[in-house]
Order: sequence, then structure tokens, then C-alpha cells
Amino acid sequence: MNLPQPAAVVIGIEINGLGVLRSLALGDVPLIAADVDLRQATLRTRYGRKVRLRALSGPHLIEDLLALAPTLGPRPVLFMTRDETVATVSAHREILAAHYRLQLPPPDITAALNTKAGFQAIAAQGAFPIPPGAHIVTEADLPQLATLPYPCALKPGERNEAYDRQFSKAYRVESAAEAEALCRRILPTMPDLLVQQWIEGADDAIYFVLQYHPGGGRPPLSFTGRKAHAWPVQIGPTARCGPAPEVAPVLEPLTTRFFQECGLEGWGAMEYKCDVRDGRWRMVEPTVGRSDMQIEVATLNGVNLPLAAYLWQIGQEPPPQQLRPCTLWRRDWLADVAAARAQPEVGCWPPADAPVVDGYWRRDDPLPALFAYPARLAGAFWRRLRGAEHS
Repeated sequence: MNLPQPAAVVIGIEINGLGVLRSLALGDVPLIAADVDLRQATLRTRYGRKVRLRALSGPHLIEDLLALAPTLGPRPVLFMTRDETVATVSAHREILAAHYRLQLPPPDITAALNTKAGFQAIAAQGAFPIPPGAHIVTEADLPQLATLPYPCALKPGERNEAYDRQFSKAYRVESAAEAEALCRRILPTMPDLLVQQWIEGADDAIYFVLQYHPGGGRPPLSFTGRKAHAWPVQIGPTARCGPAPEVAPVLEPLTTRFFQECGLEGWGAMEYKCDVRDGRWRMVEPTVGRSDMQIEVATLNGVNLPLAAYLWQIGQEPPPQQLRPCTLWRRDWLADVAAARAQPEVGCWPPADAPVVDGYWRRDDPLPALFAYPARLAGAFWRRLRGAEHS
């Protein structure tokens, strides 16, 4: 008699969660798509039973997960897509582990690597390649800015909704004086800032390694990729990316060593940038405990990390990965077009005939794109019309 297959519960169905659902669907995994807003375009996907949550972090999330678990049969596998979800689940891992299968780094490592200052400290202690930086928490820390080489990047130490409403994801500052002025503006809202030497290079000098560490002495499954475009340029998330097997022999062992020294089990990813001034690699930032936004580029190129993670956690071995011809993935069509228009000389490295797969659009799952793009195009047209009226 065959036992029912455990479900996979994916928390947070933005473009990241949509990629996880589509990857797991390739293995015929029973799917639960859980989020606060069931009206968003990505939740129009045909994959998964939709479940409304009251929150993606905090006590309400834990209460909702505990109430959901008894309705799902065999202990389901938990997938997370947001840092705040990881922080909440990590803090309540003991009670959740009785109801869900999950793999996380030790609590102190999870907390440290989900902040930029924590990552800087761990990387520096292990002599990993990171650019010099300063952690600014109060105005008393501002004199540290004078010791840094400029230009620098200034960014929040961790995700913060109040910061996101008022400020950009990151800033480039050309001098200590400019950095200090910007820090003074931001500190009342976000008293946790990292100012770090800018790594010279275009957006297509950014690479990443996506991994899943199954534990038990087994090696991680890895995929190495490269950005073609980012939007907004220089400071924004990936707009288009593809595989970069040519640098995997360098970056994958370095990434594996970093996470193994941290005792990591489960999800881990590391972003790198190759400094055009000296050709050296610099670690930019990690992701732990959750899938990375561009996770589906690995699946499209034959390395299905979500499915491997699911199978390992239910006690099965994943099938051998089947590498495929180069396939590019784009976050969305509009961001990709805007990035290419802003920097036409960037992102020309992939084969000219490589197919590009859209994060929203699929012929067999079209509704996310059909709900997302018309609304966004109408909004862009309206903003342009309003701008013309006020010019």
C-alpha cells in the first residue's frame, strides 16, 4: 500500500515562490501556496492549493502554520522565500519541527547571516574575500566613514519596511561627507547600516552560487549563474541571468567552504562580484534558510534545487541532474527591457540564440503574466500621462 506523498508548503508567493512551485511541480509534488494576499498576480498560477495567511512573519504566521499542518496528511516540507519568514521560523523551529520537515542553519548562524553586519563579521573571521566596510548603528559610529576607500555602497543591514517606504535598496556614495549626510538622514528610520567599498564593474560582473546542503556529510547540490541585467541598474535585483559554468570551479568550492564552516544545512546562496580593477572575486552577500529570487534559472538549466531539497527531506535521493543547453531567466519583461535600454552595452555575454524564459509567462501557466503585465503597463502609461500634465 502506497502512503500519501507529503505536501510542500511554500510560504510567500512572489516571483521567488512562483519559481519554487513550478520547480516542484516537475516532480508531481502536492503543493500548498501560502501567502497573505491571494489576489497578487503570481498566485494566479495553476500550481498549488492556495492558502491565506495572516502574516508572513511573527506570531500569526506560527499560529497559522500550526493550524494548517493537521489538514495536510504526512508531515509536509516547508519552503520559505523571505528573510523575515526565516527569522520567525528559526525562532520557533522546535515546535514547528514536530509538524513540518525543515532544514536550517544553527539559530545563531541563521540570525547572523540574515544581517549584513553579521555576514561581514563571519566572513572576516574566516578570511573570506570581502570589501572593507563599516557598520553604522548610531551617530557615534560616523567617524568610521573617514577610514573607508571611496566610492562606497550604502545599504540597510537587514530588511525593514519603514526603510523600504522611504529609501532606495542601496546607494552609491562618492565621499565620506556624502556617506555621513545620507547616514544622518536614514539612521532615525533604520539604525543599522552597512557602508562598504564599491566593487567596480557592470551588473554583468555579478555572479551567484545557489546551493542546497542536505547534511549528513553529503555534498551540496550547486548551480552557478551570472547576471546579465539588474534593475534598477547597479543597485537593483536581477532582471536577467543565466548559467556560468566557466567560473563554477572557483566559486562553488569557495561557497561550499564558507557554508560548511558555518555548519549550514538547507538553503544557502552567495553573490559575488568580480572587481574589474584587479580581477579578484569579492563576496557581496549570502542568502540562507530560503530559496533565492532567481532560483528558477537553475531548474531551467537542469539543476532542480527545490525538488532535490524536497526529496532529501522526505528521505529519498534526487535523480541525477541533467544539464541542458543555456537558458536565460528574466525576473519580468518590463524590468529586463528597462535595464537593457539603460545599459545597452551590458549583458551581452550569453549565446545570441539562447532562449529567454520569463518569470511570469508560461504557455502552460499563463495567468500570472496575464494579470501582472496589463496592470503594470496601464500604471506606467498613467504615470507618464500625469508627468506630462505637470511638466
